[in-house]
Amino acid sequence: MRIRISKQNQRIFFARIKYRSGLGWDALSDICGVSPRTLRDWSKAIYTPSLEISKKLGRFFGVVLPKNIKPLEKYWYIKKYARIGALARQKIYGMLGSKETRRLAGIISQQRRRENPEKYKLLGCNIRKSLKKPLKYSTKLAELFGIILGDGGITDNQVKITLNRKTDREYSIFVKKLVKKTLGEVPSLNLRDNVINVAISGAGIVEELEKFGLKRGNKVFNQVGIPSWIARNKEYAKACLRGLMDTDGGVYFHHHTVRGNKYVNFGLTLSNHSKPLLTGAYRILLANYFSPSISNNKKIYIYNLEEVKRYFKVIGSSNQKHIDRLKLYLKLYKN
Repeated sequence: MRIRISKQNQRIFFARIKYRSGLGWDALSDICGVSPRTLRDWSKAIYTPSLEISKKLGRFFGVVLPKNIKPLEKYWYIKKYARIGALARQKIYGMLGSKETRRLAGIISQQRRRENPEKYKLLGCNIRKSLKKPLKYSTKLAELFGIILGDGGITDNQVKITLNRKTDREYSIFVKKLVKKTLGEVPSLNLRDNVINVAISGAGIVEELEKFGLKRGNKVFNQVGIPSWIARNKEYAKACLRGLMDTDGGVYFHHHTVRGNKYVNFGLTLSNHSKPLLTGAYRILLANYFSPSISNNKKIYIYNLEEVKRYFKVIGSSNQKHIDRLKLYLKLYKN
């Protein structure tokens, strides 16, 4: 949905977004999912901006939308001008179409629906959304699966990854890019209360992910595990563990007292109530020569600082907050 707004107010709004964020148009485009050129055109009031993206940017950076905006439905002009064109053509050529031409037109129509599903949804057509390109085994897909197994949820029509709004802003942009690279679809990035939801919808997409080993529904009830194609490959397994640890796990400061002396240690932990998933992560750590401990079949720990440091070298992390916490500990207590 687009909005019609005075050119002056439109320029002021996007100028405030850029000022409040401290980001360039390239970085802002990663957050809202449009090209930098589109944002620049909106900032110059060359074209009408998207209502959804304007609201998202406003919430993200605390800028209020101008008053007296007029919402415009996406493709609002299609029905009007399609009818005018159809009547003009009918006037010239009369009623057209044989059985064969109608069959061919149906094939073309289905192809166009697959190429531009959003347009046909607005025209009232039923569209089944599927992946634009076939899934392929890769370390990137394995890491995405780890993220989904950690903080994701799958319903009949949607895959949603829920992250912390305060601490995972930078990571949410990484996840959005990862979804685009692996699935070929640009997910939505929605802010709600204290969370950021990275979501992608489509029954066909869910079915494709299930073929690769994910399951829809409650992960704990289903006792999901790491898909076999990941567990059998060492590099895929490390990538999956990275995604799982970046979402359901993390590093922590451990304060304790021994004989009156206070100590601060640093550890790595992963918490999950699915036993097969926890067991799978445990085996990946063992296969990479770590010495993890399991507590109550719910948590994995690594207490040794040298092993924690080696984890970040061998497995790595795509979530900067975990890396920053390790750097902070080393700065405060290991100088």
